[in-house]
Amino acid sequence: MNDALENILLDVSKSPDIDGGDLEKASELILASALKGLDITRVSIWLLQSDKQAMRAAKLIDEKSPNAEVPVLYKNQLPSYFQALESERTIIANDARCHPATIELTNGYLEETGVYGLLDVPLRHKGEMIGVMCSESRRENRIWTPAEVAFVGMLADIYGRAVSAAERERFEALLIQQNEQLESMVEERTQSLTKALDNFKQAQERLIETEKMAALGKLVAGVAHEVNTPLGVSVTAVTHCEHRLKKLNQSFTDGSISRKHLQTFIDNTFEAYQLLSSNLERAATLIQNFKKTAVDQSSFELVKCQLNDYLHALVLSLNPMVKKKKVTITIHCNEDIVLKTYQGALAQIVTNLVSNTNDHAFAEPDENHQIEIIATEEDSGVRFSFRDNGKGMDSETIKDIFEPFFTTSRQTGGSGLGLSIVYNLVTRKLKGQISVQSTPGEGTEFSFFLPNLPK
Repeated sequence: MNDALENILLDVSKSPDIDGGDLEKASELILASALKGLDITRVSIWLLQSDKQAMRAAKLIDEKSPNAEVPVLYKNQLPSYFQALESERTIIANDARCHPATIELTNGYLEETGVYGLLDVPLRHKGEMIGVMCSESRRENRIWTPAEVAFVGMLADIYGRAVSAAERERFEALLIQQNEQLESMVEERTQSLTKALDNFKQAQERLIETEKMAALGKLVAGVAHEVNTPLGVSVTAVTHCEHRLKKLNQSFTDGSISRKHLQTFIDNTFEAYQLLSSNLERAATLIQNFKKTAVDQSSFELVKCQLNDYLHALVLSLNPMVKKKKVTITIHCNEDIVLKTYQGALAQIVTNLVSNTNDHAFAEPDENHQIEIIATEEDSGVRFSFRDNGKGMDSETIKDIFEPFFTTSRQTGGSGLGLSIVYNLVTRKLKGQISVQSTPGEGTEFSFFLPNLPK
């Protein structure tokens, strides 16, 4: 990808509008960036309706026809197009009026808008397609370059980040609204927390009874230890609010309440609820990460994966993660290697390894930081080597590296689930094996074998 496109992506990724929770602003920024980077006059974001049978334009920028009427795209009228969106990473139609995936759009859309080329990237959130980002060229014989395809794909991924931020903003607004109902919410929240803790303890007991593996036993114990701390702080905050409320009520009954007493009550209660909110969010995050270790079977599809192309596309989306520390990721993989596997699981493995290496192996930015991903074909599958030249690990750390909730950066917010998720994906979901070798000061190598999976 050229420097101009990379600079545009960097500006978009760093913009506060992406994570600010305003999806309208984020969409406008992403589409404006696409116009600038691709040198086109029309770009849009279409969202799938609730019945998944039609799409409407949520945001459209057309510099030539700013007031153009936007039609509704129906699945029963465009079956090939919708099928391509559901199954393809990108629709690259240099001549959209002849391309098999977009030819259905010719009458009634392409001809009316004067569009010849389409570069469409499905938008996905939480593993499901929610719409499409559509870049349209009015120039005949326009050829979309690989750099432009990667550029639009990364903009689409950033849009997924903006959707998550908007969803989080809605949840936070709901929480603020509930907290305003102070007197009625205190008892209800206390009961809810108690019930959640009881349910968690029951789940813990069932896991211990049904699973004999020592690793799973440690996982449950780790969850209990990690969740009890924020829950304990939350219960204490609720109890403090109840105590302060009783004192205020007594002062009101006695007629001794003053403006100063009331202001003190408001300040203390606000601080307690900030503490309550942050700890509940921490507990929810821990429980969500715990759920990831089970690996939802429905979130992946078994496909024949062209490893070289897929790994390069994946690394493109991971480069912003390691750019701050100046880490270079290189891939060594023959172009003809094909692996029948769950592509989504492989993506999560590589993502977790890159994230873990970036956080732990490299302390400060350095131009010499390197990550190498090597894929070698064997008789029944592919062997991967994931190497870095970071600070390495000692034998005591390696011994527990795949254990749930084991981390060397607890003080900076590490949960210790990244490599545990990698281990479960490799050994359970993908039926492979994984090992690690490391020397302090000389880097680390994760080696894992993934077999070709049957249907």
